Amino acid sequence: MEEFGEFPQLETDRLILREMTLDDVEFYFRHFNNDKVVEGCCFPGPKTLEAAKEELERYCIKPFKENRGIRWGLVRKGGSELIGTCSYYDWIKAARRAEIGYDLDPTYWGQGIITEALRAVLKYGFEKIGLNRIQAIIDSKNTSSLKLVHRLGFKKEGVFRERSYFNGQFRDDVCLSLLRKEWTKT
Repeated sequence: MEEFGEFPQLETDRLILREMTLDDVEFYFRHFNNDKVVEGCCFPGPKTLEAAKEELERYCIKPFKENRGIRWGLVRKGGSELIGTCSYYDWIKAARRAEIGYDLDPTYWGQGIITEALRAVLKYGFEKIGLNRIQAIIDSKNTSSLKLVHRLGFKKEGVFRERSYFNGQFRDDVCLSLLRKEWTKT
């Protein structure tokens, strides 16, 4: 299984998936305080720019440096502004598995952008770092996200009842996965 080494910038027809830096703190703060984005992620956004900087370091920069995860910032080709992120976290090298996460500015919803980004991220995971299993854990009410991963070939494995707590409510999460042998068939 390959270690990350240099940050792997990925490219699709419409996107550049690049390394996130502390220069992205204003995007991170604004993005994760957008009610529509946070609803899909089921965690509260940072309350201050300083808190956003700490989260950006903890969730987007350190995992790569420590070789335990990776988070790409999504930029439209020809642009410079971040519009979302995709990530691998809970990377268990010995088991060759990781969990995938993603989020997108609602302005760009329904345009196939996350589908395009995830195809590149899945390919990287299976072909470059040797993952055998990629899982997604999604709020059961996030039907758009559930449909998205189904289109990419993910299979539902089960439901974690009342696994998340957000906005004063317990929520069920759906566990889905995609195996390397299923990916190679697509």
